[in-house]
Amino acid sequence: MQFDAIILGAGPAGLSIAHELQRVGAKVKVLESTDRAGGSIRTIRDGEWIIETGPNTLQTEGDADLEILNGYGLKNEMQFAHTASAKRFILSRGKLHTLTAHPASLLKSNLLSFTEKLRLASEIFRSQKNLPNESIQAFMTRRFGKAAADLLMDPVVSGIYAGDPKELNMESCFPAIHSLEKSHRSVLLGLMQRPKVDRRIVGFKNGMQQLADAMAKPLIDGGVLEKNTRITEIKKEGDAWTVSWVDQTQSQHTASAPRVIITLPHWHWARLPLPNSIKQSLQPWEQSQVPSVAVVARGYKRSDVPHPLDGFGYLVPNNENREVLGCLFPSSVFSERTPKDHVLLCSFIGGSRHAALAARSDEEITLSVNRELSETLGIKNAPAKEWIQKWPQAIPQYDEKQSAREKLLEQVEAEYAGLHFLGAFRHGVALMSVIRRGHTLAQWLSR
Repeated sequence: MQFDAIILGAGPAGLSIAHELQRVGAKVKVLESTDRAGGSIRTIRDGEWIIETGPNTLQTEGDADLEILNGYGLKNEMQFAHTASAKRFILSRGKLHTLTAHPASLLKSNLLSFTEKLRLASEIFRSQKNLPNESIQAFMTRRFGKAAADLLMDPVVSGIYAGDPKELNMESCFPAIHSLEKSHRSVLLGLMQRPKVDRRIVGFKNGMQQLADAMAKPLIDGGVLEKNTRITEIKKEGDAWTVSWVDQTQSQHTASAPRVIITLPHWHWARLPLPNSIKQSLQPWEQSQVPSVAVVARGYKRSDVPHPLDGFGYLVPNNENREVLGCLFPSSVFSERTPKDHVLLCSFIGGSRHAALAARSDEEITLSVNRELSETLGIKNAPAKEWIQKWPQAIPQYDEKQSAREKLLEQVEAEYAGLHFLGAFRHGVALMSVIRRGHTLAQWLSR
């Protein structure tokens, strides 16, 4: 069998590449080792409950992103976050502090003291420095002060990466913010002067799995996507790559293509039957840390939750010494996620600083969440429903070696023509970013 491209993995990256290549008429094959498409996207439908145990939302940046989603046939299926959910909360000193996208909310908040606010605002006068491989904690402390680093950026890092800002690299994790110091001398000046982007929080009427299913449908209908496969050989023969696999009936197949695109998470690469020279080049990726996270979704009667839940959710700085990284309020963000007079909460445990907590028994995790929600939201009664999803490897960590690892991939791609790597393991973990990059790569390959 001859194809234009063979894609390994049917997560968001693989699906976005394959969908766009198929749309322009390319002959594609997608090989997935599990029995489902979507990767980290996981939606549970339980009666009237819609529960996300993977990404809860995605964030679009402008009309081009919306057009990509429209291309999956989802124009009338998208939900946009309620304006009331624009508020976010930070837990500090046992109290939830309200923040919005408007800077005035921080000035009005008691999250930072007056002196700490002055230190943050003084960033605009601070000199520019070019410090290589600077951690998020070091960058934020240098530019905005220790309190802003601890109380503002630390919980954001937990929310996005489930990571430790002392270990993660600023330029790799937040390249746009990092570049503002270089281009404008001040991050605040850069934020004030850069063009505004129409960012929107998006979900889908039947949950995030509806996105994955819509991306996968034409691939399944066209015989492009095969599930329950096991790759047995990947080799380069002349200008083409040959891939062999076993399907769910244990039948052997072999196909060739000028392009092989690996979208599997990097912790699966060691098991791929790649040529030894490539496997040796990729060894540094085996040391890349990926912490465990447990997701605990709970449904409550509205009357059992004293807090108004008038926001997106709350995040917890590390210095609070809590077991929970944060808690989202999904039923405040989108409508029709719960039965009438009920609400949905989604808590996260583990991450790089507390990885062992995510591996505890469901009973122990339940007790932790009980304590957390009692203290922060005033909930005393048991939930009407509970769902627990454990992710042994949750989110790639862009640490001080991330830049070197990404350069290594570029070298491998340059040395082995036709081999490509795309996924959350490089250039950003955000779901829409992964989809956008897959779409862009497919357009470039089809020229």
